[in-house]
Amino acid sequence: RAMAGDDEELEYTLLNKKDVLVYQIPPATGASGHKADDWKKCIWRGRLQITGKGTDMSIKLIDSKSGDLFAQCGIPKGEYDKYVERVVDSSRYFVLKISHGERHAFIGLGFEDRNDAFDFNVALSDFKSVWGGGREQKVEDDAPAGPAEPSKDFS
Repeated sequence: RAMAGDDEELEYTLLNKKDVLVYQIPPATGASGHKADDWKKCIWRGRLQITGKGTDMSIKLIDSKSGDLFAQCGIPKGEYDKYVERVVDSSRYFVLKISHGERHAFIGLGFEDRNDAFDFNVALSDFKSVWGGGREQKVEDDAPAGPAEPSKDFS
């Protein structure tokens, strides 16, 4: 357990998947979104790990043999909908926004097993429901709007 005054948050693992595929993807065709059927070039295969640290989460793509980081998708406050997009034609494929400073790129992420894709989705939404969007607002909503009036004495 962290000592009082220690601001260093612990990183913890939310999900591990041994085998995921990464694709070079063309730009989305139209407003409907990306289609996995358009993805022809698999550029990497390895493992996926989702970690949490404080209110932030990361999707890490890690080389299965060396343990080296291939790519990381940082997601502040669990707001994954800005960084992870489902494709329109499959439940097993997603688009990740990988940021590096001011630059970013989009890559395709695929799961061969539908259950792995389901686990991925659940890990994202569970984290967001606990740590993400609106948590601070909820605390404020529960507080009284102004000073409470003293209770009246009817005796």
